[in-house]
Amino acid sequence: MNLSLTGTNSIRARVVAVAAIGLLSAGSARAQGNPTFTYGSPDAAPVPQTVEWKVQAKGGAIATTGNSTSGNATFGLGASRKEGNNKLALDGAIAYGRSTVWTAVPDANGAVIGLDGKATTTTNNWNSKGRYDRFFTLNNSAFISGLAAADKIAGKSFYGGGQIGYSRQVLKSPMHLVVAELGYDLSYERYVSQPNKTLDPVTIHSARVFVGETLKLSAVTGINASAEALFNLNKEGSAYKYNSASMPVQGVDALHDTRLIGKIGLTTTLVKSLSIGFSFAVKYDQNPAPRPLPPGTPDGEQYAPTFFPFADRVDTITEATLLYTFL
Repeated sequence: MNLSLTGTNSIRARVVAVAAIGLLSAGSARAQGNPTFTYGSPDAAPVPQTVEWKVQAKGGAIATTGNSTSGNATFGLGASRKEGNNKLALDGAIAYGRSTVWTAVPDANGAVIGLDGKATTTTNNWNSKGRYDRFFTLNNSAFISGLAAADKIAGKSFYGGGQIGYSRQVLKSPMHLVVAELGYDLSYERYVSQPNKTLDPVTIHSARVFVGETLKLSAVTGINASAEALFNLNKEGSAYKYNSASMPVQGVDALHDTRLIGKIGLTTTLVKSLSIGFSFAVKYDQNPAPRPLPPGTPDGEQYAPTFFPFADRVDTITEATLLYTFL
């Protein structure tokens, strides 16, 4: 009898223990609430950053024959890639033109007895530029860029350098985008050689200020305008000072070689990827390069020792081009 009671009590104790363990386990599960590891749903996966590409080519040409014989052509190519907070842009352009220039052929007494037409290069320039922007916020970025170019008609066989600075989107709306930039510019200029003059290269350190606006007139038409100013901070010891004297002096003081560039253009879409553009640019150089001998000058000729001409301070460029957007 005692054995039977003892066996029954043992069974009851075991049942109570199992029930207690079950209740404790259930309570522990309820107390945990959020498990440490879970399987994420497809909707919770991070959205990959989109890559924005833009590739555009532009070109234009004009040719005349007869009384005025000339031919000019321009071509440019630009590409940009933006992913997240990084943007890289590359641009390049070339312009070339030749014209027939007529000169008088005099006799021994100075009377004109004929005309001589010579094909002369009147436009010869190219430029290439690369720029990287790092955006810290939607409206603020730092940039660094490099430039390589030449304009032999203006006396520069090569000029290039780099820029670094801060860019700010001052205004952004459905119609307007206004950008302002401050920074530093390093320029290196090498001049077209002349037979009887030593023209050393010039290095220029400048402060840079830039303002630009893009105005959207309609879904297919827009206007862009910009102004850039470079103020030299160093004395340019090997540069010749611009003046009207026959024998200019070497050495250009700081803030006496200011360069200004203004541009305005209008672009309108003709069809899906084809647009037409009109633009006007003006460039001012307070201390331009010495003017080279005109193209086509016979070998052996040179400027007189007392004659030292400079390139014009102001250049203007008016263009009408077709633009094709690949991407």
